[in-house]
Amino acid sequence: MNTRIILKFVVVAGLLALASTSYAAGGSWTRDADMPTARWGPSTSVVDGKIYSIGGGQDPYSTYLSTVELYDPETDTWTRKADMPTGRAFAGASVVNGKIYVVGGSTGPDTGISSMEEYDPTTDTWTRKTNMPTARNVLSTSEVNGKIYAIGGAYTTNPAAVEEYDPATDTWTRKANMPTARNGLSTSVIDGRIYVIGGATSFGGSGISTVEEYDPATDTWRQKANMRTARVYLSTSVVNGKIYAIGGTAGNWNPVLSTVEEYDPVTDTWAKKPDLPTARMFVPTSMVNGEIYAIGGSLAYWPWTPTSTVEVYDPNPLVFDFNGDGIVDSADMCMMVDYWHTDEQTYDIAPPPSGDGIVDVQDLILLSEHLFEEILPSELVAYWKLDETEGIVAYNSTGESDGFLFGDPVWRPAEGKRSGAMELDGIDDYVVSVFVLNPADGPFSVFAWIKGGAPGQVIISQMDGSGSGETWLGMDAVNGYLMTGLLPPPLGRFLPQPLESQNIVTDDKWHHIGLAWDGAYRYLYVDGTEVARDTGALTQLLHADGGLYVGTNNNLDAGTFFSGLIDDVRIYNVALSEEQIGAIVK
Repeated sequence: MNTRIILKFVVVAGLLALASTSYAAGGSWTRDADMPTARWGPSTSVVDGKIYSIGGGQDPYSTYLSTVELYDPETDTWTRKADMPTGRAFAGASVVNGKIYVVGGSTGPDTGISSMEEYDPTTDTWTRKTNMPTARNVLSTSEVNGKIYAIGGAYTTNPAAVEEYDPATDTWTRKANMPTARNGLSTSVIDGRIYVIGGATSFGGSGISTVEEYDPATDTWRQKANMRTARVYLSTSVVNGKIYAIGGTAGNWNPVLSTVEEYDPVTDTWAKKPDLPTARMFVPTSMVNGEIYAIGGSLAYWPWTPTSTVEVYDPNPLVFDFNGDGIVDSADMCMMVDYWHTDEQTYDIAPPPSGDGIVDVQDLILLSEHLFEEILPSELVAYWKLDETEGIVAYNSTGESDGFLFGDPVWRPAEGKRSGAMELDGIDDYVVSVFVLNPADGPFSVFAWIKGGAPGQVIISQMDGSGSGETWLGMDAVNGYLMTGLLPPPLGRFLPQPLESQNIVTDDKWHHIGLAWDGAYRYLYVDGTEVARDTGALTQLLHADGGLYVGTNNNLDAGTFFSGLIDDVRIYNVALSEEQIGAIVK
């Protein structure tokens, strides 16, 4: 017998014998040990793989903190270090030659300062350095080729100021002003260029989406593609040549944001990524070993509410589900064995994050630790399996936005298309979730299994919130055709219309139904096949920021309550391809 076949049999049989439990995979975000001192507006910097959280505030009306705490990602522990001489929040901080330079910020309400202080982690000591020429608050700093660039700010004579600091000579040099004067911005560096992202043109004003690139070598600026979400008091970090913009607020008394967007400077494009679990602004981020650490911040626009929360984002998590069927099992192990003793990167997963150059027993051991693990893609932002057997809660497998049952829905654990299902009576049964996805924000997809229903009934709709609150998926009132009522904004005399298919889904058979929006076209799917799409490109969908109803329309109108079984409701923050949809249906 072929030795590779024997190896497959022995390895798979042995590992299956070891596996006794199954568990759900976490998303791209994980929670780490809380920072000892809750605070908003600290500055964070990385030296030798450890993160230093410096300064910040707890009370907007008092003097800000001089606290310094060190976080070690390897041990998930915090250690108190020597206080910074000047208590401050919203400062810029950058590292040169293993030393941290903290500059500007605010010592209390309505101030902007110019002082700079250098911290030496080796000796745990602080040294005063030459003041920055332009005092300012809520600025951002970045390091390029051993020099620090202080950019923008508020409570200053020049909110467009760019000043270069040379630690070797302890001197400052004035540079070309930023084209868009702003504060509450964030900066990140890729290939020696500084990307200035977001902010506000006035202190406390509305956030902007502007992105400008600064080249220190030529002292010139270029406009780049706007961020998808206008915001201020955000943070950015770089992983593998891409920038991740995290959190912030739209400003002007709007709620704080959990939004995460990825910028690719090669293509000059933005893409939505999994949300920060704890929405916040004034939250600094730092990157260690390919992961981004979001530390502290404020939970509210006003009053500023300090938090000690630490959450970690892995943009490129290891793949264990090699065949993409949603579960780690013997098939994935066999695929790994097919590349035994080669250097195939896909299967060389141990030790993380990049393997050791050979597919061997270490990789199989790591894979076995995830045996029978359900792998949920990071793009899946809400997932109600509806497999419960009792109770009034429909649990969301991707987060905290569980659904709550109203009326008297019945759990049918043996009658679902995917394990259990929920039965609604068509009179007053429905489910409510506070999960929010704004259709105006960009591409997304929504899918579910249904059995039953009648013309005019609704599967999923959005609460009014501050927008339209239309039907996401439902049946037309005459024939029971699958349709969506999500509409683009009116354009002149053009009145947008729902998108309807010619496919009846009310025939008391199980059907997999869905909607995908790619930013230009709406697509409807039935049983894995596209059944309708827009004939011309649209610009966007109407804004709506309410939660979701499952089983009725957003007004709870009689005749819209669904009668039948619903199972496996999924929402993605991307437009799935027909191939991906087909994989879900199988």
